[in-house]
Amino acid sequence: MARLSPAEQIEQSYDLAMIALADYFTHERDAAATVDALIRILDRDGLRDAITEVLVDSRVHPGPKSNVSPGERT
Repeated sequence: MARLSPAEQIEQSYDLAMIALADYFTHERDAAATVDALIRILDRDGLRDAITEVLVDSRVHPGPKSNVSPGERT
């Protein structure tokens, strides 16, 4: 199985969380089971590693600076 990039791992976790919430709203899962599912998703070592890698990479390779001052944003 191919290893997912950090961004893909984060996106996959987001998708899994949305599925868990959808199951709750369609009454396929109760609130306690939904919270348990969300905690399991957030508690994965791979997700923490992926988030850390993306954050470190963004500090090491920052994107272009915006010419718009914070007060000018809408």
